[in-house]
Amino acid sequence: VQKIPFPTQLHPGVGPGQGTVVELLLTAQFVLCVFASFDDRHDGRPAMAAVPVGFSLALGHLFGIHYTGASMNPARSFAPAVITRNFANHWVYWAGPLLGAALGAVLYEFALCPRPRSLAERLAALKGEPPAPTARGRESGGDGAAVSGT
Repeated sequence: VQKIPFPTQLHPGVGPGQGTVVELLLTAQFVLCVFASFDDRHDGRPAMAAVPVGFSLALGHLFGIHYTGASMNPARSFAPAVITRNFANHWVYWAGPLLGAALGAVLYEFALCPRPRSLAERLAALKGEPPAPTARGRESGGDGAAVSGT
């Protein structure tokens, strides 16, 4: 069996709990960067969003590669584990990124950059339905821009 040059494995001094926390933090910072870079509410240029996202991914790998191999994505760990048939502590590379992505999404949506939405709008989004028009949406034409009479 050929050895893969950079498998995602825990460093000998890092336990599974510590590895999960490292993966959680790496993925959370990456998700926060992606949300902030592509959010329409910011005045940034969408074409330039790839620059901070790329830097965030690179920094995440530089900081985490020594401890966990810096997976930040379960698929990146799954293929080498299948090829080498080494699934030792593989759950770390699923639990950490999934929890980190959820933490980053909740943190961004509710703490860092919350959107003013009613409960009905939030429930419609969870159900995958288009939001019901609100009084504010009907007055402004639904997209937030004022409707002119001419």
